[in-house]
Amino acid sequence: MNQLRLFAFAAAVLMTSAVAPLHASADACCQPPAPACCEPAPVCCEPAPVCCPPPPVEVSWCVVDPVTCCKYKVSACLPACCACQTPCLVKCTKGFLGRKILTYKFDCGECVEVVITMFGRVIVR
Repeated sequence: MNQLRLFAFAAAVLMTSAVAPLHASADACCQPPAPACCEPAPVCCEPAPVCCPPPPVEVSWCVVDPVTCCKYKVSACLPACCACQTPCLVKCTKGFLGRKILTYKFDCGECVEVVITMFGRVIVR
């Protein structure tokens, strides 16, 4: 009978010691862990604002035919960052059927090709 009481006492002590840490760990789960000293503070994740780029703008400039010295006003739709910029002629090549292909580059990094046909028609691409 003494052994039975001793077993019941040992079982009760074992159960209370096993239950106490469970409650403590359940409470610890609800609390955020303390940040380590070197970790950055957590950042709340909010949806980033969606910023649409400004619409393209029409930019006009004067093109001179390198052979005939005729001047043509051309326009192209470019990103808004290219507004009010004057392009630089970076390349002039001969094209098919006597066409002249002039490549202009803007400070914003955009390039535009202007094709002048042998009949004076101007094509912007």
